[in-house]
Amino acid sequence: MSAVGGGFGRCDAPRATARLEALTPFDRAGRRATESHASSRQLAGRTATITQDTSANPGDLFYLDLHTHSTDGSDDAGATVEGYLRWITGRRRFGYRIDGFVLTEHRRFDADRDYTALAEQYGVTVLRGIEVETDVGHVLVYGVAPGFYRDFDVTNVSLPYEDVFRAAREHGGIAVGAHAGRPRIGLAEHVDRRSVSVEGVGIVEALNGGSSDEENSHALHFAEEHGLKAVGGSDSHFVSGIARCLTAFPEPVHSVEALVEALLSHEYRPVAVEETHDDEEIRERSRRLQAVRSTAEAVHHEGGEVEYDHSVIGVEVEIGSAEITHEQIAAYCESTGDTNPLYRDEAAAEAGPFGGLVAPPGLLSALVQGRGPDPKVQYGNTTFMSGQRMEYVAPVRPGDTITGYASVKEVYEKTGRSGRMVFVVNRTRYANQRGEDVSANESSMVHRQVAPRKES
Repeated sequence: MSAVGGGFGRCDAPRATARLEALTPFDRAGRRATESHASSRQLAGRTATITQDTSANPGDLFYLDLHTHSTDGSDDAGATVEGYLRWITGRRRFGYRIDGFVLTEHRRFDADRDYTALAEQYGVTVLRGIEVETDVGHVLVYGVAPGFYRDFDVTNVSLPYEDVFRAAREHGGIAVGAHAGRPRIGLAEHVDRRSVSVEGVGIVEALNGGSSDEENSHALHFAEEHGLKAVGGSDSHFVSGIARCLTAFPEPVHSVEALVEALLSHEYRPVAVEETHDDEEIRERSRRLQAVRSTAEAVHHEGGEVEYDHSVIGVEVEIGSAEITHEQIAAYCESTGDTNPLYRDEAAAEAGPFGGLVAPPGLLSALVQGRGPDPKVQYGNTTFMSGQRMEYVAPVRPGDTITGYASVKEVYEKTGRSGRMVFVVNRTRYANQRGEDVSANESSMVHRQVAPRKES
């Protein structure tokens, strides 16, 4: 496409001509990052090479958000896929160009998920990948064959990063270093502090909607310094976050195979959503607003690893048992206002899918309660629940005896605009008297360090 030009989106330093002032949305943050990292990374006098392409008409490009999470696979997400699609529809009415997104659920890839009908209904491309965790941070993986999932336990939070990048290529896909500028879970810090090799790493996410301006600026300069290509993604967990940052491609990308091919082509660049708008005033205003915001106080990153009791991870503790009775079911339905006939109407239940009365799924957690293992996280001065996920495997009937088993599934951390967060994922598994699993409940608790409120 003539509007794109031969140098569209490349990260090679010799091909870039625009100065740091053209960076979007990190102009002033980029300057500060250059100053703060120049001595250790020898960036003095250099300019960032991931710049806005002012010659390209936004309507000529294809905009894809390469990093999103949903309630279908990420326990810390609050957005449904259809919720994202509705939000995108609304943003399009206001003139923003958003062509699609890639679901990259945390440590989970369900091959049976199919969003084709929804995507066609809303006219939005929906693709799928996965976000895994490695010994040098998180990695986005796209388009790999099933053999990749046989080679790796993707629930492992410390996969060897070199093997992940290599295996992604060998299985026909591609890997991208996620939110590269974030402390601990981004690649740049591991390279800067531990001299980790970037051999085999071709692409990093240098524009992330959940990262601070300084973190994104760090990632941009990191990509430039090491000759890496750069993409953008929102890292959205809630509907309003979708497509804050995207990757602009010169041609449409409607399949994961096409995505892999496009990423191998080197013809793309990271953009903020404002850059997709046809109105140049909006694009210009966005650059100014982002520059003002970037002068605010940077996120404070506490140093060091979070301390917690690793020995309790995955260890189940029995927390109690309860026999399910008709009276309990009736009382629960009365208190919650649930009128589902499968719970109380024997005739309707016998004609239903389970051939008899069953218990409401929520009754189990109400009856079987107890304290599970405590990882004793040594961080933060406040906690709150960030999400809950219920999984139902088999019906529970009156007369069944249900036993609960609690465990800590994992402890992990993230750094967003508001600072460092430590997540504790607690899991309770429920089994009947025959030892058969009937349901499970996962809840995520967040540990945060909150500054004390100043007296007025």
